[in-house]
Amino acid sequence: MAAGGAPLLVAVVVFSMLITSSVGVPRPLCSECETQCRTNCTAQVETSCRGYCTSGGGPRSGCRRSVFEDCNVKGTCCSSNGTCTCDCNTVAERACMTISDGTLQCEPCQRSIYNQCGSTCRNDCNNNCKKKGCRHA
Repeated sequence: MAAGGAPLLVAVVVFSMLITSSVGVPRPLCSECETQCRTNCTAQVETSCRGYCTSGGGPRSGCRRSVFEDCNVKGTCCSSNGTCTCDCNTVAERACMTISDGTLQCEPCQRSIYNQCGSTCRNDCNNNCKKKGCRHA
C-alpha cells in the first residue's frame, strides 16, 4: 500500500481502538500509550511500506540480473583468449542506472505512515487511558 492509503489505515486502527475500549476491554494505562503506539505504528509502517523498502526486488534488480547474465553468457567483457577488459557487474550497473527501483520512496513512506499513525494513536490513547491508581474505568 502506498503512502496515499495511510489515512484509511490510521482511521481503521483508531476505530478499532475505540471499539475495543467501548466493549469492556480494560483501557490502557496512560503511561503505556507511547509504547503501545510505537509498537502498533511500527507494524503498520512495515506492512504499508514493504513494497518500497524490500531490497533485492524491483525493476532495477531484474535489469541488473538480466544484463549480468547476458554479459557472462555472451562473453561481452572477455575475449576468447581469456583477456578481460571490463567487469559484468559494472556493465549491468551502468546499463540499469536509469531504471527506478522504488527504494527512494521507502523513507518518505515510513515517515508519512509513522507520523500520521503516531499522532492519531497517541491522541486517542491519551483521551481513553486511565491514570495509574485510578479505580474507575
